[in-house]
Amino acid sequence: MPKLSLPAAHSEAAIWERIIHPSGSMSREEAKRIVELEFSAEERQRMHELAERNRTGTLAPGEEEELDNFCRVGNTLSLLKSRARQILKSRGRVS
Repeated sequence: MPKLSLPAAHSEAAIWERIIHPSGSMSREEAKRIVELEFSAEERQRMHELAERNRTGTLAPGEEEELDNFCRVGNTLSLLKSRARQILKSRGRVS
């Protein structure tokens, strides 16, 4: 599995990272909270439905934008979680 790199300074993930911890380094508590973030069961079901409609070419008007939004949020969340895990690992993870 390829290693995710840190977000570029102007990427959505980097901007979110600065919003979450504007004072600089992400704290251990912030990192823990980010790792715990996830889509609800309803949102995962909706994403699955949209992905299936996209695969079959039957997305309704507006659903392509909704799917794109879910994808962008998912990608940003993945990058933030990766960064948070790096911070927890580098500072000694305690479960």
